[in-house]
Amino acid sequence: MAITKEDVLKVLFNVNDPELHKSLVELGMIKDIEIVGNAVKVTVALTMAGCPLKHQIKGDVEAAVRSMPGVEHVEVVLSTMTSEERAKLFGKGPQDEMEGIKQVKHIIAVGSGKGGVGKTTVSVNLAIALAKKGFRVGILDADMHGPDIPIMLGVTGRPLGSEGMLLPLEGHGIKMMSTGSLAGEGVPIVWRGPLVNKAIKEFLGNVNWGVLDFLVIDLPPGTGDAAITLANSVPLKGIIIVTTPQKVALSDVRRSIGLFKSTNVPVLGIVENMSYLRVPGAPNEIMDVFGTGGGEKMANAFKVPLLGKIPLDPAIRQGGDEGMPVALKNTGEAVEAFQQIAEGVLKQLC
Repeated sequence: MAITKEDVLKVLFNVNDPELHKSLVELGMIKDIEIVGNAVKVTVALTMAGCPLKHQIKGDVEAAVRSMPGVEHVEVVLSTMTSEERAKLFGKGPQDEMEGIKQVKHIIAVGSGKGGVGKTTVSVNLAIALAKKGFRVGILDADMHGPDIPIMLGVTGRPLGSEGMLLPLEGHGIKMMSTGSLAGEGVPIVWRGPLVNKAIKEFLGNVNWGVLDFLVIDLPPGTGDAAITLANSVPLKGIIIVTTPQKVALSDVRRSIGLFKSTNVPVLGIVENMSYLRVPGAPNEIMDVFGTGGGEKMANAFKVPLLGKIPLDPAIRQGGDEGMPVALKNTGEAVEAFQQIAEGVLKQLC
């Protein structure tokens, strides 16, 4: 007997979404069924990009179809519902597309023209410094291909879902969302531009951030898809540009500032990271490992504040590796630098 689409749908009617506890067929998640001889291909539309239960859903669909008489090969393809489909499913209107950030007061981004300047270190420690001042803070890891924030915050596990929304994880009182938490440690994230754009919007609109004073967005390096998506579609209060003193880094900073200025996103200021090294055994002696004065010159050229100069301090690296950011400490030159940066941001936004 030939396998029909009706037969496949009948079997899949017994497969439930593990979060919503309703049939995938009833929820409209079965988007396509292709049958060629004894092979069946099923396309399932997840309620959100990066759904933490996607592997379970895929496995349940495959097992159900494989149990059918005559089926020898099963392929399950995962896609994502459109915002309109999700709105219809959960009873939300178009105005709710960015529901996740509706109660976020200030959204600020941290970017850099090039990689390796310590942008994520600044993002994490700035978030900690703001939280220590009593503010409610979240951090979004928008660096989809190098998601290191879970490590730096010491956050493990995967986020759960509720009514089509992801619930952020938490570390040191900071709410956090990252593809690193969704994919798992060491799993490569091979996403091209359109999917990166979609994931960023999902992480903003379909993560239940709740009430926050600040949401810090850690951008990937450069002026690519993620930066452009945020600049054009998110109500950013401003961006912080991270650089190191050397000439090559400063050249890339100009491009980043140019992008955000062209989209009318305020540049809150420049942070010069790895600014200097206090020579071990000679604390009064400073070594300019990567040059000197570059951040200040750039700030003056663009007429924006130099928010702070962060020393090249092994304690910063150690804190990030151990999931205990240095800004958690009460004293220290690096701690004071991050506090100064936080105060510079607050002076402009509060």
